[in-house]
Amino acid sequence: AASAVANHLLSTEDNKDIGQQTLLELGTGTGLVSLAAARAGYGKVIATDYETVPLKLLEYSAANLNGEDDLNLRIRTAKLDICDDTPLPDADIVCAADIMYEPKTGRATAHRTVEALKRGSRVVIGCSPGRPGRPAFLEELRELVPGIDAEFVDAEGTTCSGPRHELICGEGSTSISEKPKMLLVALMDLEPSAIPQNS
Repeated sequence: AASAVANHLLSTEDNKDIGQQTLLELGTGTGLVSLAAARAGYGKVIATDYETVPLKLLEYSAANLNGEDDLNLRIRTAKLDICDDTPLPDADIVCAADIMYEPKTGRATAHRTVEALKRGSRVVIGCSPGRPGRPAFLEELRELVPGIDAEFVDAEGTTCSGPRHELICGEGSTSISEKPKMLLVALMDLEPSAIPQNS
């Protein structure tokens, strides 16, 4: 899902002034979305996760990516658990890729989506097939904001390979394969206007 979210963020018409924008990634995991956003020129990228290992790996990657001397200056990492009530950092765009591993995280993602939209942020979410949290996300989102115009659409993504991805995603994940292959990913892109005026 990370490749689909990154591709979507970097290919939509809404990315004209990215040098002035802050992108917040929830559950950075492999760090692919944050690295791609920083490389594409987002002014500031805040990568969050509830575990420190993904954050340390991302910091290392940002500091050592070939030919990219200032990536580590544009990426900031922060520990954040989407399931608690810590307010989200301010951002123009809030994104998440494959964080709905269970119903609890799906419901938490719905709450974070509403929080971000109400603050004026665009929200982009990607979810690989079979994630048990996706139905809980949709149910909770529609309960929090009756009448919200929010649907997932299919987008092309790819599986990941290698020990780093296995460490982050877990052994047996459908997002990992020995060689990268095409994967159909559910993608949602919401503007603050998705919340009805009377909500």
